[in-house]
Amino acid sequence: MIFNNSQEIPFAQFENLLPFNKSVLHFITTRNGSIPPSVENSFTIGLNGVVDNQTVLENRKIIAKQFHISPDSFVFASQVHGSRVAIVKDEDRGRGAFDRASYLNDVDAMITHKKGICLITQAADCVPILFHDPKKNVIGAAHAGWKGTVSKIPAEMVKTFISEFNSNPSDILVGIGPSIGSCCYEVGNEVVELVKEAFGSIDGLILENDKFTKPVFDLWEANRKTLIDSGIMPKNIEMAGLCTKCQNNFFFSARYGDKGRFGAAIMLK
Repeated sequence: MIFNNSQEIPFAQFENLLPFNKSVLHFITTRNGSIPPSVENSFTIGLNGVVDNQTVLENRKIIAKQFHISPDSFVFASQVHGSRVAIVKDEDRGRGAFDRASYLNDVDAMITHKKGICLITQAADCVPILFHDPKKNVIGAAHAGWKGTVSKIPAEMVKTFISEFNSNPSDILVGIGPSIGSCCYEVGNEVVELVKEAFGSIDGLILENDKFTKPVFDLWEANRKTLIDSGIMPKNIEMAGLCTKCQNNFFFSARYGDKGRFGAAIMLK
């Protein structure tokens, strides 16, 4: 993952997706860049009441302008910590772009083959995951908190790529974005048991950490494992490896106390 600080709004991008930038736009926003800036909730894109809606909509307009797209090209999902995948069609363009009421309901992941539709997943510790099948020219974005990770939402994404677009999993490129790392993600026994049930073992996923009395959950590795088990080539998976709590000067973190949201976006040009 590389950072671009040369424009008004700093952003990050996956190196494995950059070779396709003539046909695919993708970016991950940070907490920096709002005008005027604020210490706690600088460049939030979430309509969750932490700042007034008009400020959030202005932030979204700033993003759109920087990337030369229209704000009504954005599509947002309700993100209910489930594993439902929506196929985004032309008529869905603009869903959730200007209000919460029009979010794609009961959805945590989106896939489209339509050009000019920018899929955005919001995060503040949960894992944003971007997908691109360059052979079929299909893109996707998923939101995976611990519930989505245990529900194996990446596997649901791959299944949908296959069933709806006849994708070969070995062609799909994936970027696992910034989220809370195992360095900071302490979890309780309930989560440990669900991880064991979902993955058959907690080895390499539930770890000991000297900073905490409880174990920690490696969301990055759990989602990577699910992707590989679903047929994604390990070489096609890029992990940002950036903990949102540790890198709180760049990204919002709910565990750190933030209520703002950054976004991971992808669009076919």
